[in-house]
Amino acid sequence: MTAPARTAPQHRCLANQRLAGLAGLSPAYFAMVMVTGVVSLAAYQQGLELVALALFGLNVVSWLLLSLLNGIRLIRYPRAFFGDMVDHLRGPGFFTSVAATALLGTQFVMLVGGGERIAFALWVLALVLWGLTYTIFTAFTIKEVKPTLDKGISGAWRCSARCWQRIPLSRGGWS
Repeated sequence: MTAPARTAPQHRCLANQRLAGLAGLSPAYFAMVMVTGVVSLAAYQQGLELVALALFGLNVVSWLLLSLLNGIRLIRYPRAFFGDMVDHLRGPGFFTSVAATALLGTQFVMLVGGGERIAFALWVLALVLWGLTYTIFTAFTIKEVKPTLDKGISGAWRCSARCWQRIPLSRGGWS
C-alpha cells in the first residue's frame, strides 16, 4: 500500500512548516564552529591529528549548513533576520559568524595542505562580515529606546572582541 500523493499546495504547505523554524534561528549558532575550531587546533598542536581532522570535517559541514540556513533565513524571513541585528540580546550573536569564518580559514591553513586559497576566501568573507557588524553598533547607537545595562548587555558581547581578534590571526598563517 502506497501513501497518497500530495498535491502541490499540500507540498508547499509542508515545506513552509519545515522552514518556519528558521525565523527564530539564533545568529549565535556559529559559536559551535568557533569552539570546535579552537579544540581542533589545540588537538593538532598536541599531536592528535586524527582528532583535529575529524573536528575540522565537522566544522566544515557545520559552517556550510549554518551559512545555508542563515541565507535561507535572510531570504525567507528578512524582518526577523534584520530584527535580530538591532536587538540588544540577539544582535551580538552575529559576531560569532565573523570569528567562526576566520577561524575556519585558520584551520584550512594549518590542517590542509594547499588550503591557502580557501583560507584567503574565508578571510575576505570574514572581513565583509566584520564590516556588516558595524550595522549592529550603529543601530544600537542611534536607537532611541535603549534597554538598561542589566537587560541590554550579556556575555554575548564578548564575541565582539573575539571577532576583531580573529581577523588578523586568520591572516597570520599565510602571505
